[in-house]
Amino acid sequence: MNGFSCLMLIFAVLVFIAGLYIYTGHNSELLIWKGYNKNATKSELENIGKWTMIASLVPFILFIVGFFIEV
Repeated sequence: MNGFSCLMLIFAVLVFIAGLYIYTGHNSELLIWKGYNKNATKSELENIGKWTMIASLVPFILFIVGFFIEV
């Protein structure tokens, strides 16, 4: 496994874990600092977490491509 693939896998896993953390209802200023809302509803946090987990698919796809190409 080349370095790029390894980094993309680690990044994808960490972004997915952050999205899962937000999706479960944790309203943390550490992760949602740009548009921080202390009174975010459960549905808003679920939406943010869902889209963060979906965004983690991009580095995971790059991991798969980099793993099979190995330039």
